Amino acid sequence: MKTAGGWKLTRGRGSIRAQLPFILCMVFAAMVLVLGKVEASIFDNARAKFTDLSEPVLNAAYFPVAMVRRWVFGASEFFTVYDENVQLREEIELLRRWQDVALTLEHRLERYESLLNVVPDPKLPSVTARVIGQSNQPFSKTIILDAGTNQNVQRGQAVLDDRGLLGRVFVAGENTSWVLLLTDLNSRIPVVIRPSNRRAILSGTNSLSPTLQLDSPQPDLGAEQVHVGDRVSSTVDGGILPPDLPIGMIIGDENGWRTALFADPDLSDYVRIVDYRAAVEPPEDSKELPLSRLFPQRDDALENEANAGENEANAGANVVVGEVAPQ
Repeated sequence: MKTAGGWKLTRGRGSIRAQLPFILCMVFAAMVLVLGKVEASIFDNARAKFTDLSEPVLNAAYFPVAMVRRWVFGASEFFTVYDENVQLREEIELLRRWQDVALTLEHRLERYESLLNVVPDPKLPSVTARVIGQSNQPFSKTIILDAGTNQNVQRGQAVLDDRGLLGRVFVAGENTSWVLLLTDLNSRIPVVIRPSNRRAILSGTNSLSPTLQLDSPQPDLGAEQVHVGDRVSSTVDGGILPPDLPIGMIIGDENGWRTALFADPDLSDYVRIVDYRAAVEPPEDSKELPLSRLFPQRDDALENEANAGENEANAGANVVVGEVAPQ
């Protein structure tokens, strides 16, 4: 019995020792999970440092991958070249006519702006970067760029290619940055729908077509209905994105309104990072400003009260003078 009991005890200790690495890994994973929820900036900084160190490897490894991907897309379109050429010729003829109309309207707009002394829109500084990595995980849609804080890239800046908006920078390292795409489940940006000027929230769903959450219509503002084919662009609401960046076109399905994006991260090699900050001028020193400029309504009320008090004082003085005069 002792031998058997000793053997059982030895076997139990051996099984605990065998499971000890698994238990330690579980404890470490739980600690990392809790720490990631409490201090997310630690993992963001670690991710930025890691991508900075691995930038040369990513840059060298992504180039052949991009070439193979481009070759695969080209091979799949080889059998439709003739039909696409015919369609492109028709589109070119149509675009030439629209080009004449656009140039005429552009010159007319310039004349109107010069007559009205319109303040021109400021030119936004930008940085051109190259895509060196992409993540297509089930719950994460991001790309990696070879530009960081050394190139004046900051968190929250808009990233777009030659077709439209791709997303926003959410982690910026020294020489690399991570971009949260519009299709990501965590992406939420304010947009405006043209020509109805309806405001909405573009929400990523990890699919190619993000959803649109429209604001409630206000009849007093003349809110119009949206239609399939309306254009979706960025808005300055919230001060996070530049205005009028092209995003996509409205499409409909059984679940509501969705947006077909213009930009495709799979086909983007070089992108532009736009540095936009809402233009807010600091107010003048309140001590040097008169009361009428700081509180115009309050100043008018005080002036009216002062005038009323002065009138009452004059009326009282007249009464006193009227009573004293006969004596």
